[in-house]
Amino acid sequence: MIILVRHGEATHHTLKLTGGWTDSELTEKGEQQLRAAAEKLAEDFKGKQVPLRILASDLKRAAKSAQIIAKALKYDGTIEYCSFLREKNNGLAAGLTEEEAKKLYQQPASEFDLDHHNYPGGESRNEFYLRNVEGLIKCADWNKENLLIVAHKGTVQNLLFAWLGMNMQEVVDKNFSVDISPASVTILGVNKWHEHCIYRLNDVSHLKK
Repeated sequence: MIILVRHGEATHHTLKLTGGWTDSELTEKGEQQLRAAAEKLAEDFKGKQVPLRILASDLKRAAKSAQIIAKALKYDGTIEYCSFLREKNNGLAAGLTEEEAKKLYQQPASEFDLDHHNYPGGESRNEFYLRNVEGLIKCADWNKENLLIVAHKGTVQNLLFAWLGMNMQEVVDKNFSVDISPASVTILGVNKWHEHCIYRLNDVSHLKK
């Protein structure tokens, strides 16, 4: 089982900063969102003894989100903070306002160009996808372990694409995507026929109470 959680609202959202490797903090609303997600997960795990590893992006907004979840689950392990789970590297645009970043933005020749770098020092879509996916495969056996991964929209999307057996070229060719909202929960698993399944996708029902 793989539980994918996106961090809650962060200060780069409210201050109109670029996302990516901007090391923003959770807002008060973001913390509330994650507490709601954590309570829902705690309900799901209630009365169950499930061996679990918690992995998180080492950026503050994801790290704090993972800590909130770990507390709610009474997790007695160590949260593993992994740089490979970071959002797409936006290079020199990290930490800048959206207006400042526009001055550095490099327009791709085509929206289908997977090797283009939008910002100096940043990553291409292919490099981002491979960092996320290869990093996780080296770190864990995602077909057999129970993993709770707290990360970012793009990271969750990349791991979901890979779970479905799609590389980034296939994602683009099929014009495919999934929405991943702040504080959402997505659950993947292997069924009795050994097929990769999506049991829950972008669930934000805990935010509607």
